[in-house]
Amino acid sequence: MTASTARAYEDLFAGAYRDKRVLVTGHNGFVGTWLCVWLARCGADVTGLSLAAGPGPLAPGELCEYAREEIADVRDAARVADVIRRVQPEVVFHLAAQALVLPSYSDPVATFDTNVMGTVHVLDAVRRVGSVASCVVVTSDKCYATRDGAHLEADHLGGDDPYSASKGAAELVAHAYRASFFGGGPALATARAGNIVGGGDFAPGRIVPDCVRALDTGMPLDLRRPDAVRPWQHVLDVVAGYLLLGAHLADESHAAAEAWNFGPDPRSVATVGQLVALVEASWSELGGGGLVELRLPVGNRAPERAVLTLDSTKAQARLGWTPRLDLTDAVRWTVEWYHAARRATGFCAARALERQIDCYLDPGVLAHAGRARAGSLT
Repeated sequence: MTASTARAYEDLFAGAYRDKRVLVTGHNGFVGTWLCVWLARCGADVTGLSLAAGPGPLAPGELCEYAREEIADVRDAARVADVIRRVQPEVVFHLAAQALVLPSYSDPVATFDTNVMGTVHVLDAVRRVGSVASCVVVTSDKCYATRDGAHLEADHLGGDDPYSASKGAAELVAHAYRASFFGGGPALATARAGNIVGGGDFAPGRIVPDCVRALDTGMPLDLRRPDAVRPWQHVLDVVAGYLLLGAHLADESHAAAEAWNFGPDPRSVATVGQLVALVEASWSELGGGGLVELRLPVGNRAPERAVLTLDSTKAQARLGWTPRLDLTDAVRWTVEWYHAARRATGFCAARALERQIDCYLDPGVLAHAGRARAGSLT
């Protein structure tokens, strides 16, 4: 990455978001937190709408430094409408979701209610408020019907499990609102990212936080499907894509109002087992021990796709977006964050997020990607 490229990102974001009222739903989750911090650093006036804080990168008191908070459930249409009416946002990023595959099997009703009707409630409030110029609805790479090869945006939507089906349905909701109500109103786009890694994800059942917990405590690591192939990518590559998309919606209005893939370079596609090996190697480089035991499930496993990859050619060609961290560096940056959080004296999660955003935009750092060691995050 050249210095001019880094400057172009900063200039584009600053021009798009400075002094703008931005609403982020799901703001205190893993990806939402990174998005709020970056938006605030771009000069945006950020409001977050979420459930009471769960296990995210920042504590509620820390996140308030970057975003005002509205505690609300997107399943509550009246509450969502009230918040959006009071905030009068100009830009909306809708991330609030039930974001895990396994809980969708144990409680499919809540998954569909949150991911489908929650999206309906947000978009219906957006269409009624009149202040919103652009809206990005974040869904998932799992919204596609199963087929061989990397998915293009024009592929059929589907989903064999409740989570995936709910994300395909959310895409249909967004399309219907765009076609029926937003022709002369807000520019509405959807974003489909791959499997995101990065510091501050503490969700149970996700491979990287599970792996870090096993490395830190010496407990066994349970692997559901070590041979499953996924498009792994760092959270900063994904958030950069969302921000670029939002900026293009503001600049080009409805020309960018469609679906977009944000996936890694094909060389960063790997199996779960390969990802775990990289996490373990990076942890060991920082002075930690290795995994004590890997356990495979006994008996029936929840059905999940064996291979899932994305084609992001459109975003690269039309938005100027490109993933900047390959898989090795994405894992290294991720592990450094967790290692510092658990082992470094004086660790501050908020400053660590800011530091990695700065490193991501610094051409000198990215020329040697991943070389910002854990000590720089304290």
